[in-house]
Amino acid sequence: MRVLHLPDNIASQIDILVRALRDLGIEARGLVRNNAPIQSGPGVENYVVLSRRRHPVRGTIQTLAWWNAVLQAIRWADVVHWHFSGQVLPFDLDLKYAARQNKARLVEFWGSDIRVPEIATRDNPYLARLLAQPGYRYGISSRASRSAQARFSRNGFACLVPGPEMPAYVVPELFPTCYRSEAALLLSEFQPQYPDPQKRRPLVVHVPSNPMIKGTPDVLHIVEQLQARYPFDFRLIYNVPRDKALAIVRESDIVLDQFIIGSFGLVSLEAMALGKPALCYIRPSLVPLLPDDCPIVNANLDNLAEILSGLLGDGALRRELGQKGRAYVEQHHDARRIAGHLIEIYQELLAKG
Repeated sequence: MRVLHLPDNIASQIDILVRALRDLGIEARGLVRNNAPIQSGPGVENYVVLSRRRHPVRGTIQTLAWWNAVLQAIRWADVVHWHFSGQVLPFDLDLKYAARQNKARLVEFWGSDIRVPEIATRDNPYLARLLAQPGYRYGISSRASRSAQARFSRNGFACLVPGPEMPAYVVPELFPTCYRSEAALLLSEFQPQYPDPQKRRPLVVHVPSNPMIKGTPDVLHIVEQLQARYPFDFRLIYNVPRDKALAIVRESDIVLDQFIIGSFGLVSLEAMALGKPALCYIRPSLVPLLPDDCPIVNANLDNLAEILSGLLGDGALRRELGQKGRAYVEQHHDARRIAGHLIEIYQELLAKG
C-alpha cells in the first residue's frame, strides 16, 4: 500500500504519521509546501514556494515544480490523505485528478478550516468576546465551512476528524460517514522529565502559535500579576524552532496551552508526553466527550490565576499530573496505534474501490 499525505503539515501531523506508517511497513510519503520551523520535518518532502506576486519569475517556477510534484505523487499513490482544506492547484484540479485516477481519498479537517463560530461560541464566552472585537476576523463562517467541505465531498473524498471537537462542524449531508482519529505523537522521541516537587522556583512556559487565538495577552497579564506574589520563572515560546521549543518545555514545570478556542492542542499533548502538567481551557460541552483519564487542568481566563497559583505552591501535584499526563498520551495518542487505525480506514476505502 502506497500512501500519500499532503499538502499542509498541520501540527507536524504529516511528518509524524508518515514516519509511523513507515514503521508499520507502509510505503508512505509526505509532500508539503513551506513547512514552518515550528513543525517537524524528517518525514516530509518540503517544497519552498515563494509568492508569485512578490517574486514573479522564481515564484512561478517554484509553483509549477510544486504542482508537478503533487500530480506525480497522486499518480504514484494508492491512498491520498489530504490534511486541512487548503488548495494546491487552481479550480480543484488536484482533487479532480485524484478522483479521475480512482485513488482512495480521505480528507482530514483540523480546526480553523471548518470551525464554525456560531457553534464554537455557544458555550464559549472567551471566543465570543474575541470575535466581537472590532476589526478582528476569524476567517471562517458557516457558508465558508460548508463550501470547503463540499469541494472534497463532490470529488469523492471520505472525511476524517481528530478529537472530540471537530465532528460538530462536519456537514452530514456532505459526509454521512465521518471517520474519527486523534492527534499523534511519536512517543519514542519524548523522554519524560517529571517536575521536581522540591523545586523552589518552578518554570512556567506558554507556547502560542497564534497569540490572539491562544489568549496570550491575557496570559501575560495574569503571569505578571502572579510574579509579584510567587517565586517562579516564565518563558514565552513564540516563533521558536520546534526542537528548541521542546527543549525548553522539557526543562519546565508547568505548561500553559490555549485559553480561547475551548479545546486542547498539540502543545498540551507534547507537554504531557514530556511529563509536564498542562493547563488549557476546554469548553463545557467538550468535557464529557474526553476520556475519563484525561489529566489536562481545565482553566479559563477567569480562574487561571487561582489555578496556576495552586500549582505553583504544590510540587507534589505538579509531579503527579506530569505522570498522569504521560500515561494518558501513551494510551490515546501513540502515533503507531493511530497509524494502525488509519491503515484499517485505508483498507476499507480501497475495498470500496
